[in-house]
Amino acid sequence: MKHHITKQGDRLLVRIDDVSGQEPALLLRIRQCRQSAWSCPSGECMKIGSIDEHVDGGGIELTLTPRPGVQLDVSGIDECLGYMLREVDSR
Repeated sequence: MKHHITKQGDRLLVRIDDVSGQEPALLLRIRQCRQSAWSCPSGECMKIGSIDEHVDGGGIELTLTPRPGVQLDVSGIDECLGYMLREVDSR
């Protein structure tokens, strides 16, 4: 799985490709990460206020909006996603 993150204002746009049928597991993992700082190495997911999800043809597009008063860091989210993708891919 590959991913790409683009900053757009205060939001982050994330594209994950080559998901190959693992969409439900990956989306669940991302949702869980928002609820617990222990879910990934950077804890950046805890700053996500909302996630808009779109699944299409083997890929996932996410729009991440921060919680009020915080900003999302591209490198922190990149670290979280890398960790989650490796974890889901190894199952």
